[in-house]
This record gives sequence, C-alpha cells and structure tokens, in this order.
Amino acid sequence: MNFFDILRHKVPKNFILFLIFIFSLLISTSCSKKTEKADITIYTSLYPLEQFTKWIIPEANINRLIPQGVDPHYFEPSLKDIQKLYTAKMIIYLGNTDIDRWIDKIKNDLIQRGVKVIRLQDHINFKTYSSGNEIDPHVWLDPQLSIEILKIIRDVAKESFPDKREIYEKNFSRYLLKLKELDEAYRKNISNCNLKDVITTHEFLNYLSARYDFNAYFIVHEPDEEPSLKKIKKLKELIKKNSIKYIITEPEGEKIARVLSEETKVEILPFNTLHSGFDKDYFEIMYENLKILKKALICDK
Repeated sequence: MNFFDILRHKVPKNFILFLIFIFSLLISTSCSKKTEKADITIYTSLYPLEQFTKWIIPEANINRLIPQGVDPHYFEPSLKDIQKLYTAKMIIYLGNTDIDRWIDKIKNDLIQRGVKVIRLQDHINFKTYSSGNEIDPHVWLDPQLSIEILKIIRDVAKESFPDKREIYEKNFSRYLLKLKELDEAYRKNISNCNLKDVITTHEFLNYLSARYDFNAYFIVHEPDEEPSLKKIKKLKELIKKNSIKYIITEPEGEKIARVLSEETKVEILPFNTLHSGFDKDYFEIMYENLKILKKALICDK
C-alpha cells in the first residue's frame, strides 16, 4: 500500500483535497518567483552600467559582460558571450566605442528577436578623444552624465515593466539625490585650487575636466602605446613651468606613469576609472577619486 492509498483509507476526502491544493499552491508560488527573476535578465557591458542598472531594477538578474581584471578596451567576446545576449530581456551598452562596439554588429538581430537594446550613444552626446577619430567612453566619470544614464534606464524600465513604475521612480529619485551630492562635492572641492593642470597616463579625464574646469594632459592615448620623445619633452616642460607634483594613473597605465615619474621626480597617484568590477561601490570610488584630484590640483589651501 503506497502513501496515497493510506491517505484514501485513513484521511477524510476533504482533507486530501486541501493538501493537494496547498501542495499545488506552493509549487506555483515557487515557480512564479523563479520565473519572475529569470524573466528579467539584463546584460550590461561594463561595471558602472551594471551598478546603475542595479540601482533602478534591483530585482533583475543583472550580469556584466566584461569580467573582473580585464581591460575593457581590449576585451574580445567569446561565442558564449554573444549567445548570452540572445537570452536577455534587456541589454545596456555604450555604443561605438572601443569597449563594446561589437554589440553594434548584432544590435538589429537582437531587437528582431525581442531583446530590448539600450545604446547610450543614441541618447547622450559623447566626446571624442583629442585625435578626433575615436569616441571617449568614460561618461560614467561625470556625475551629471551618470544622471542622464540613470534617466534612460529608469524610462526603459518603466516602459518594459509598467506594474513597477512607482518603484523605479522611487529608486531613481534616491540615486538622483546621491549623484547631485557627488556633483556638488566635485564642484565645491576642485573649483578653487592652486593648479589648473593635471597629467594622466592616458586620456580618461575628458568629461571630468570639461565639467569641473581643469586641464588634463595625457602621456599616451591608450595604455598599450609607447610615449613619444616629443610628448615626454612637452610634459616635462609643463611639470617644471607649473610646479606639477603628481601624475594620475589608472592601474593599466602604471608602467607608463613610472617612466615620466622617474625622469621628473613627481609622485604617482592612483585613480580608479571603474573599468571593471570592484568590491567598492560607485560612490565610494568616486569620492576616493575626488581626493586624488584635490591632491593633484593642490586644492587644500
């Protein structure tokens, strides 16, 4: 005699029906929760966009395509990476930059297959590098442009999941306030400094320097390049003329910074470009970067 035979003989029929109902309800609830989470799978190209998306849509399964420790400028997607995108509900990326322009090649196909594709370059005015041939991707380092990105994510989320519009609006308002406070901190702390010039290893401060009115000079355009003797000579003259005491470098450019540092005896300051994932959140990193800029521009009078 099996379990259901025992139930039939020893338990009232109404109670058996009640148990079946409860069992079915538990399975249904469990499946719906799993389905709800699985239905909102979002891919972003890099760490800052992953953070911004989590702020607005925290219940989603959000994944970053460029892994920890990989320089996004040289990331090569695998076939598996590309296949992942076709399982997504939404994809958020920069656009025609050296970080994630490969997504442009499959964008239309993804849209045809029902994936919501958000290409930020279609909504925000990106700057070009000084050479004018390449788009500068570092928009997330400007708090005001980060607000614009957040607005885009909010609007798409509200359109895609209208039953949660109020939640997404509330999440946006919370982080809007924090980004405005960050913007004000940058504006207040580096608006009246002894120096107007900083030297960086590569060209990652275009947005920040334009927003907060200082000049950023770089050693090389990209971290893998070799600095020219002409460029080194100009930077050495600038250091001497303006009594510059520091070179700001991201992790990828430390070797290049060391070359100029040894020749000029200036100190190297680490700057976090948020190129990849970190244990710290966006705001913690950005406030640490502010301290670095204050030191380099000699803002504490």
